[in-house]
Amino acid sequence: MIDDTNYADCLTLYNFNHVDKIKGKESFSYIFNDNINYIRSLYNRGKIRNITYDTIQKTILCGSIYLGYDLFVCPHCGNESIVPHKCHSKLCTSCGTKEAKLRAAHISSIALDAKHRHIVFTIPDLLRGYFIKDRSLLNLLFIAARNTLACIFNDAKYRKIKKKKIYLKKNKCPYSYKNDRNKIVFGSVLTL
Repeated sequence: MIDDTNYADCLTLYNFNHVDKIKGKESFSYIFNDNINYIRSLYNRGKIRNITYDTIQKTILCGSIYLGYDLFVCPHCGNESIVPHKCHSKLCTSCGTKEAKLRAAHISSIALDAKHRHIVFTIPDLLRGYFIKDRSLLNLLFIAARNTLACIFNDAKYRKIKKKKIYLKKNKCPYSYKNDRNKIVFGSVLTL
């Protein structure tokens, strides 16, 4: 986590006027910088996880010398050039855009040439506190989503085969995931 005292020292050392409006809209770092006191109060009350708070702080400081810098000196004339490090965060408008484009190109290169659907499974508001406290419970959410989709697809395929009057041996266990022609096995892709 970024230390608050060093963060305050950084404000005096570095000019944060470089945060501009991008295409008529305010960037995330500009919005976070304006609301940093509110974000700190949420973090102190335990409403924001450590990794989220760190990512927000890195996004604010992206392109500043606080995250580190490289100093280049011309051997002939002695001119110095400081190149500040970037945050490499998905939340940052400059760093996240490049990573999102690379990820999209990679996924499109390995995806099948077929129609795709985007299905989202959410958690009700009343249960989200349990998942925030114990992140291992998210595995149960993926298992439930997998079982739900498998039941729906396998049932639809069974009905289609039944209409054609082809009778198959039905397994007693509804969740037997075997590499079988009559069972649909699927995978999920999640990006956070």
